Amino acid sequence: MKIKTKAVELTPPPETGVHSVVMGNARKLWTAGFPRERALHHLLQWRDRSSFRPGRTVQDKELHEAVNTAWCSGPNTGLYSRAHRSFPKTLNWPAPNPEKRAGLIDPDFHLVTLHENSPWQRGNTAEPQSRFFLEHLFPGDPLVCMGWDVESFDTLPLSEWKHPERMQLVVPSPMSARMGLKKDGSGESAHTLANTGPRRFLVADFDDRANLDIHAATAWHLGTHLPLVMVLSTGGKGLHAWFKTEGLSDAELLPFFNLAVECGGDPRMWLRSQFARMPDGSRDDGGRGTPQTVHYFNPEVL
Repeated sequence: MKIKTKAVELTPPPETGVHSVVMGNARKLWTAGFPRERALHHLLQWRDRSSFRPGRTVQDKELHEAVNTAWCSGPNTGLYSRAHRSFPKTLNWPAPNPEKRAGLIDPDFHLVTLHENSPWQRGNTAEPQSRFFLEHLFPGDPLVCMGWDVESFDTLPLSEWKHPERMQLVVPSPMSARMGLKKDGSGESAHTLANTGPRRFLVADFDDRANLDIHAATAWHLGTHLPLVMVLSTGGKGLHAWFKTEGLSDAELLPFFNLAVECGGDPRMWLRSQFARMPDGSRDDGGRGTPQTVHYFNPEVL
């Protein structure tokens, strides 16, 4: 018997928030009644067509996992009902608004201004200070999840991590357990939402086409809404800005993050378990190991 499916218009690829759109398109195909293999075929075509110009590369594995998550989170499982409640929050972020951002930021604020306003100064050493930052960000030796890349990671007590400056990624909240159940129910992993502890920081990832001075000025403006803890280079074209959120509920934080997204931030960073760039870490950029240099750090607000 031929399975009838609804016509589905997939969301075009964005420059930022790519994973959220991948997941949203997978859920659209599931809702329309597509068989799993046919849905995967459609997502592969969506990625590979000549007009596709996302903000980053989308690997086959990401599409497979999106389909598996959508199909394993059906309406008869508790996982679906829990995840479904959060879907609108990840799919209805405001569009980037460069005009609004231009009206909010100080045009005379530059990256060098951020350096000058940093309570912490690097001094004469050029050595990476990753452990120094981590011990301030995560006091008391909690479990911390770090990644060599998005597919190679572990969760250990902070004191057991050796050479964090060689890492690319870190979850910006302490972990609650060494392992957690994967979202698709296929087993456990050291990096899941299930084993991520309460939110301690929100990270705004500015990687749009604006320059670093605009990114720095945006981070500084957002720091008038929440305490700005740290700003570092992504090792690419943008900055990561860390804001202290401890003690605030997600409902209280949503207006702030909506503003961050309007100002060019990647909405994917809302996910509590989402990796951020390691402060003073090393980005595996074609073997060059581009430094993820910290430009601003304020331990006084921690």
